[in-house]
Amino acid sequence: MAMILQIIGAYVATITSGIILEIPRHLVFQTGFIGALGYTIYLVVLPYSDNALATLCGGIVIAFLSQLAARILKSPVTVFYIPSYFPLVPGAGVYKIAYFYIQGNSHLAGKNFIESMLVSGAIALSVFLVDSFLEIYNTLKTKGFKSD
Repeated sequence: MAMILQIIGAYVATITSGIILEIPRHLVFQTGFIGALGYTIYLVVLPYSDNALATLCGGIVIAFLSQLAARILKSPVTVFYIPSYFPLVPGAGVYKIAYFYIQGNSHLAGKNFIESMLVSGAIALSVFLVDSFLEIYNTLKTKGFKSD
């Protein structure tokens, strides 16, 4: 039950951020679905790995579905990327960095800093991997699979 509430929360957060960012109204619910599905993958992987790897897996799903939706719905991919990644962004981790630093606990501030950087890097890496894979696929598809 808790997982379903988190997925619904991710859907609402994605839709809300899409509305705030003024994406076209007819794309809001598709974007919410992409964000919720990516967060679902994150939640499924999280018990078996660390936060950064779970974020990478969820991010890959978001990046792939965003690319697919952009092509099908003839819209810029950033319309789907930006709101859909909101549930994965390490906002609480960044808050904890500041909190522990102000409290004088530099060890916990540093630990949260490293984790937040890993999660942020996982988000960037997921976009890079999917974009690179699709670029290689399209190049091979266009030029053929000849190895001359």
